[in-house]
Amino acid sequence: MKALTWIVALSVTLLAGCGTMGKENKPAVIAKENLDRVIGRQWELKTLTMDGQRVVMDLDANMTITFGADGRATGFGSVNQYSNRYTFTQDGQLKWAGPSFVTTRRAGPPELMQKERIYLEALGKVSRGIVKGHELQLQSDDGATVLPFTEAGY
Repeated sequence: MKALTWIVALSVTLLAGCGTMGKENKPAVIAKENLDRVIGRQWELKTLTMDGQRVVMDLDANMTITFGADGRATGFGSVNQYSNRYTFTQDGQLKWAGPSFVTTRRAGPPELMQKERIYLEALGKVSRGIVKGHELQLQSDDGATVLPFTEAGY
């Protein structure tokens, strides 16, 4: 009887696991054909590495990005709102419309302003995105600049 209980429990566990193994849980490079995996979701920055150097994050620095269906990326850089136009190519390259982001001009604590400046500089260096479930990683071609995000609410 114990063996039968164990087999049933194992089967239920395996079936439950198979139900969550859809395309959303498989890592994928973001390209034109799978933009729906990132569009309209707010992504929250967790850590930041720029040019191979890990940046210590401030607990009050809330940094986000949202890729809109209209080709505009918007977000919050810890003090100011920002935006820039973007495209993802067929081969998975992320291209920004310009080298800098348009931002509001609010002032804030110097340490948050510094983190925001670093974040926006790093964001301008990324050239591809990889998504897996509720996680998004933006990175430069050489991998020296990495911005890992988690979808808001997860």
